[in-house]
Amino acid sequence: MANETIYETCNVWVIARKDGKIISAQEGHNVWTNTGREYSCLVKSMNYLGQRFRNDSIQYIGLGNGTQIESASVSRLVNPIAYDGNVWLKKIENTLTTFPDNGSRLSIRYSAIFGPNTFNSDGGVAYISECGLFTNGDPIDFSTEPGRDRSLSNAYLQSPVAYHTFEPIPKTSNIEIEIMWELRH
Repeated sequence: MANETIYETCNVWVIARKDGKIISAQEGHNVWTNTGREYSCLVKSMNYLGQRFRNDSIQYIGLGNGTQIESASVSRLVNPIAYDGNVWLKKIENTLTTFPDNGSRLSIRYSAIFGPNTFNSDGGVAYISECGLFTNGDPIDFSTEPGRDRSLSNAYLQSPVAYHTFEPIPKTSNIEIEIMWELRH
């Protein structure tokens, strides 16, 4: 008897718009990191008391201007950048979260929009070339209260559940960047 192989795959779309017109659209596959693999295992399982090992959820997207090989061993973004003052992790736009498979819940698509006035308070250019998907749980104990530290000063301590790198996109004050991240099961 043959067994069916089911693969969990993910897709990332990075779209840059200037004055509402698309100036860059990139699509690629991400890597589910070891942190993400552990998260996937623990969020689905219960301990000896019948309690879930983890209660946190995927809630943030972080951007950076570095690059590294997309591998399971990715433990942080190479060069995270703040999009709003000292904040570098942007909440996913829950109103844009969809199940794109015609009503079935075998995949989910998250979105975050980084508006025109983010990243460059000095009017310069910030190049975006990497992104990560993060939960709202503290990286040490997974608790959601107070939750994940979103400050740039602690960005290097944050490990993504998924990672993607792409051709650099210049981000200026009149360019909007939308990240759509789809997880398929």
